[in-house]
Amino acid sequence: MKVRCVKLLDSRGNHSEQSPWLTLEKTYHVLAVELDTNGKWLLRLVGDGLNGVALFSLDQFEMTSPKIPPSWIIWWRKNGLFELAPEPWTRPGFWEDFYDGKPEARRIFEEERGKIIDAGP
Repeated sequence: MKVRCVKLLDSRGNHSEQSPWLTLEKTYHVLAVELDTNGKWLLRLVGDGLNGVALFSLDQFEMTSPKIPPSWIIWWRKNGLFELAPEPWTRPGFWEDFYDGKPEARRIFEEERGKIIDAGP
């Protein structure tokens, strides 16, 4: 699945002219889709920021390719969070390990990211 950035929003959801995270009209691979516990749709992707992987509001994008990667599964967490993501990323603590820089989590991330990119047009 791919999306193009059509609007920039700040952390409060207000329109913004610039972003250190996204570039207008740039196309991004969607790594996962989430519906948070507040009913907000989010896309996980590698943005332009120094930290790389982050969640972004769906409102900022238009779809350019609807193809869902075959490695994605549907996952509902006990707190109501809904995810479409690679199964290894749904393991409790995965993202904490990833952002803490643990090598195994980084390896798993890159492996699954490669599958997503290879599956896209």
